[in-house]
Amino acid sequence: MAAPDERPDTELIAAMRAGQAEAFAALTERHRAPLLRCIALLIGDASEAESLTQETLARALEHFDQFRPELNFPAWLRGIALNLARNHLRTRARHARPVPPQELGGAVADSGRGVLSQLVRDELHARLWLAVGLLPGPYREAFVLHYVDGLDYTTLSAVTGVSAGALRVRALRARSLLRDQLGNVVDTWVRGGA
Repeated sequence: MAAPDERPDTELIAAMRAGQAEAFAALTERHRAPLLRCIALLIGDASEAESLTQETLARALEHFDQFRPELNFPAWLRGIALNLARNHLRTRARHARPVPPQELGGAVADSGRGVLSQLVRDELHARLWLAVGLLPGPYREAFVLHYVDGLDYTTLSAVTGVSAGALRVRALRARSLLRDQLGNVVDTWVRGGA
């Protein structure tokens, strides 16, 4: 097994522009897992997220000449993924309905370390992700891209075309809605890296 390419993204991008296709493979290897997680959170479906991740990477390769240097590569990928996720959700909305918030129930916090406490933590984690999936689309996008993926509002603005101030309001409103449903555990969850 070959060692991962340790060159910074900027060097790999320069190599890619110079026609070295293996540089894109290194970029893909480095950024695939976080991209997959982001898409899964945006659409709420892990199996479909795999497909959309592949499509995102294929489109990135196909349109690499449109990459803007002022955006970092992961943010540019998120922009492509966000458009694909939005299209996927529009298509899915015609065929399925989300779970109503009242079916989520309340969240239980547990600080134990046993098997039962692990089950409770897993259940809490599942409820958190369900609640994120029920957020209105713009709120969910801002929450996931800022609090989960860690993108700053300026970068998010460049990716989405929405002002940084509006994105901040959306992310904070999403966090507030989650807190209303699940309590203060949301704040602990966000600080812990989701």
